[in-house]
Amino acid sequence: MCKSFYIVAILLFYQIQSITAYQNTEKTLDDSYKFLLNKFYENEVDSVIAVGYANKYLSKAKKEKDTLRIADGYYFLSSISTGETSIKYCDTIIAITKNHQTESYPTYAYLNKALKYFDMGNFKKAFDYYLKVYDETEKYNNIFLQYSCKKNIGILKAILGENETALVTLRECYAFYSKYKEKAPNDYLTTLFALSESYNFNKVLDSASMINRIGYKESIELKAEQFTCYFVLNEGINQFSKSNYTVAKDSLAKAITDLELNGDKTNLGQAHFYLGKTLSSLDFEEEAIEEHKKADKIFQGVTQIIPENRENHEILISYYKSINDTDSQLEYIEKLLRVDSVLNSNYKYLIKNVVQNYDTPRLLSEKQKIIDSLKGDKKSSTIIIFFLVILSMMSSVFLVFNYRKKKRYKQRFDELYNSSSANKKNQKTLSTTSVDSIGISEDIANKILNDLDEFERKQEFLKPSITTNELAKKMNTNSKYLSRVINHYKKKSFIVYINELRIDYCIEKLKTDKKFMNYTIKAIAREIGFNSTDAFSKSFYKIKKIQPSYFIRELEKQQRN
Repeated sequence: MCKSFYIVAILLFYQIQSITAYQNTEKTLDDSYKFLLNKFYENEVDSVIAVGYANKYLSKAKKEKDTLRIADGYYFLSSISTGETSIKYCDTIIAITKNHQTESYPTYAYLNKALKYFDMGNFKKAFDYYLKVYDETEKYNNIFLQYSCKKNIGILKAILGENETALVTLRECYAFYSKYKEKAPNDYLTTLFALSESYNFNKVLDSASMINRIGYKESIELKAEQFTCYFVLNEGINQFSKSNYTVAKDSLAKAITDLELNGDKTNLGQAHFYLGKTLSSLDFEEEAIEEHKKADKIFQGVTQIIPENRENHEILISYYKSINDTDSQLEYIEKLLRVDSVLNSNYKYLIKNVVQNYDTPRLLSEKQKIIDSLKGDKKSSTIIIFFLVILSMMSSVFLVFNYRKKKRYKQRFDELYNSSSANKKNQKTLSTTSVDSIGISEDIANKILNDLDEFERKQEFLKPSITTNELAKKMNTNSKYLSRVINHYKKKSFIVYINELRIDYCIEKLKTDKKFMNYTIKAIAREIGFNSTDAFSKSFYKIKKIQPSYFIRELEKQQRN
């Protein structure tokens, strides 16, 4: 699960504003330059008009052979340009100021390149240029620009998966900007936003909530209400991470309303993505898929490739596969392959932390199967008839197999239904094999067995994610002794031992508690300590040789009869 730092619009807007403000006061200009400069800033939002004043400024500087003002002119052009065009203007500044370095140049050319690469989604290059800016600021002790770089480097570290070091950097920035929050409210609030996400990434969820509360309150007090929706969004994601799904749902819905108003597509896409996951956790599957579709539509309109984009495709692929919609399944496989292509070529640091439930070879194979099946529809009638004959034979084999399987399942159900929990009690007698063979004294082995009986009696095996270390510590022994005793006397591994206890408990509970029988498979899995539905179903089948869904259906029939 993945949560992330993408406040591109805010960072770019306020970063560029601070740069241009600095440029405006950097040096004393004569009236003509000052006039062109002021007109440029007045029309900066309209690049068609602004570019005219920037070119006049540049032309005048070239005639007068004023290198630094020529650099200013190219900087103005780079600030209102996009993509590679802006990068080329910055490269020109770096080249012409090579022998005329000042506090402004090439520092601001490097900074603009970092911002543009970030906006283009090339986080690796953005990271490299922020490091260059930081090196330049140290020469001139420009403390505010240093911390601006640190903040963005911290954000990039998180994007590239360096969560622990990102948290250290952002906490340092928070300590700095806290002293200047009235002077630099935007830097302060974006740092809070990034810090809360970093705490979430590092699973320090209570600290993330605390920062979100501070950020929301400070946004109002600093008269920057446009930031409140980001802390509402972060808290919604944080509550999702805490499994407080109802609270998460309310926060994410509120964030979506505000984000739609301010036009922040990247974070709006994330909000829909996490709302989809939240609704799925609340068993509102159809509503969840609609949210994931909305997220996909929004993600198509942004330049950044983010982990949520990838996982969103995986969810939609699984959904369309489950309903046999091959056209939509193929569409999202194509999209996911494109995302992986970008990640592999441009985000080598990022891709290593993305869990690929659908790796590229598997996707290509699945895509080819779908294409082949679609082509098969166009084959000649002779081939179709041959196929139908084969299919008929296979169906016959399948029906026989299925009949035997149902018969086997029914027999297994009857055995489980008629069995008594009393027969399943573990015997506490020692094995006939010498206790010396496992290197533990008889007294210690007896104590551990007694403790295990108490553990089973109190049903402590229902606790999620229980480990040998945790249980051994509670029994005042060590994990090696505990594992050896379970292996020797219970004749099974620790994991199998725990899972068998849970499954036996589940079966008895289903047989005796009608309310429990009405739970969903997901709810039953959680109730008895499993972290996922898949893990529960696999363990149930492995231990009892029957699917839990089948057992519950037959149990319902039995009780109705």
